[in-house]
Amino acid sequence: MNNFRNRPRLVWAAAVMAAALVGPTAAQAATWSDAQVHVAYGTRFAEPGYSQSIAKRIVGFSYAGGDGWGTNFFNLDVLMSDAGDPEACAAGANSPSCAAAGAQELYAVYRRTWSYDQISGNTIHWGPINDVKLAMGVDYSAKNTTFGPRVRKLRLGPMVGLNVPGFAEVGLEFYKESNHNGFSPYPQGGDVTFNTTYVLAADWGIPFADGQWKWSGYFDHIGAKGYGTVPETLLSTEVMYDVGKALYGAPNKLWAGVQYQYWRNKFGNPASTVPGAKASTPMLRVEYHF
Repeated sequence: MNNFRNRPRLVWAAAVMAAALVGPTAAQAATWSDAQVHVAYGTRFAEPGYSQSIAKRIVGFSYAGGDGWGTNFFNLDVLMSDAGDPEACAAGANSPSCAAAGAQELYAVYRRTWSYDQISGNTIHWGPINDVKLAMGVDYSAKNTTFGPRVRKLRLGPMVGLNVPGFAEVGLEFYKESNHNGFSPYPQGGDVTFNTTYVLAADWGIPFADGQWKWSGYFDHIGAKGYGTVPETLLSTEVMYDVGKALYGAPNKLWAGVQYQYWRNKFGNPASTVPGAKASTPMLRVEYHF
């Protein structure tokens, strides 16, 4: 298997994100934190340009924490595809030596919120709204396919917190994306910087059944960003059961459940004309929390 061509850049970006994650807490002591490793598996992933379903194994690490200003979230996933999503190789993408080798992808996400409630010490009571926030996010990825995507995303904008068990927030953010296209001519070869657009965003984590279960996830609706793209919609959600609490009396340690991802017009490709631009993917998921 080829070396992962963009790993040095991704490791550097992950280090920058980690520094950003811990930087604010140097001045503000953490009020809570949660770290986990997770694995997931599904067989109905899709990639634009491929008509067949793709199986992927996902291994990742997540950290979430709060401080006197707001919250931090960091996630790093390694996604390993089957041969339906082949890696690039020197022999050429259609070579028999490449046909059995699935691609590998690294995807890192960092999110930061600044909370009016936390900073001011004044709690908002506006019907279902209990907080006003400024949210910032960065995405960074690399994948060893012939297309060679290298996603770079920046998002910034207001969100409001909702008065629910656990947490939920919704917002409207400024959104800027760049990527890499190893093919030509669509939309152009090499690095591509898309037009600035918007993202309607939501994320939540809601416990139920006395905390034995939890429902969490996120939703993004991203506007068209030029170069023939159309608005895209991504929903990722999971329902998890606290296995550790049920079997060993150790709450919030070992969780198991199901995850579901729906992605329409993936990466802005119109699902009406591009095969693989729409995915409906159930997964099995396990988390271990430290």
